[in-house]
Parts: sequence; structure tokens; C-alpha cells
Amino acid sequence: MVDTLTPELQRFYEDYWPYEMCKDLMEKYHQQAHQERYEIVKSLITNKMKDAEFVTNHLQHMKCYVDRLLKLNVNFNEELAIDIVLHSLPNCYDRFVMTYHLNKEETTLIQIQSLMRTTESGMKGKSITSTHAAAAPVLDIWQGKRKKRKAPSK
Repeated sequence: MVDTLTPELQRFYEDYWPYEMCKDLMEKYHQQAHQERYEIVKSLITNKMKDAEFVTNHLQHMKCYVDRLLKLNVNFNEELAIDIVLHSLPNCYDRFVMTYHLNKEETTLIQIQSLMRTTESGMKGKSITSTHAAAAPVLDIWQGKRKKRKAPSK
């Protein structure tokens, strides 16, 4: 165990018994791990896909958060991870999310990424960023020249 420590920590713990060394390390780094876990969960939950971002990049970013939580020994169900990832997608992916929930198939985060790439490639012909604006009502004012109507004769 001592071989895995940095040289500085090896010198510090050279006179410690293994149990004492483990106990001391746990006390020192437990608070730091707790803070890191909090920051990762906060980032994971609040992260939303940006309009110009590719879905693959976004999903890889989200997967990194999930992997970091797993390394910190956080019990993190893959279904929960998929739900959080689906929630982070913009409105233009609502149809994909609805289809995913209707299929009720068990999938992994990797399979979701593959499905999302297929969906994104199908959306390339359409403007993904304009779908947000299409949801809001827009007043279109015509500024061309109009012919004036003649007044009805009396």
C-alpha cells in the first residue's frame, strides 16, 4: 500500500502501522471526497446541452460525470444516469425521449449514445437551433408594397 503513495506521503507514513495509516488517510481525504461528490452531482444535474453542441460531445461529457461518481464509490444506477442524460437534452429531442420511454427496452448509456447519434444525423437537414424559436409565437409583419384599394363609388 505504501508503494502507491507519493514519495512525500511515504516518508510521512513510514513509521505508521497499516491500520493507523489507513485511518489517518480516511480522515484526511473523506471530506475532500464528499465535496468532490457534491460538485459532480451538482454539475451532472444542472448540465444542459447547448444549442450548437453535438449530442456526442454532450453525452461523453455526461458519461465522464457518471464515471467519476462510480470511481468515488457512489451507488449510481444506470437507469438514473440515463434519465438525467435524457433530461439534459434540449426540446428538439423531445420526440426521441418520448419514443425511448414508449419502447420500454433496457438500454445502457453507450446504447443511448448510439441512438442519439442516429437521431442527430437525421436532424442535420433541419435546423436544430431554430426549433426553440419555432416553439415561441412570432409576429410576422409584411413590409412589401401594397396596392391601395379604390374607394367604392357612391
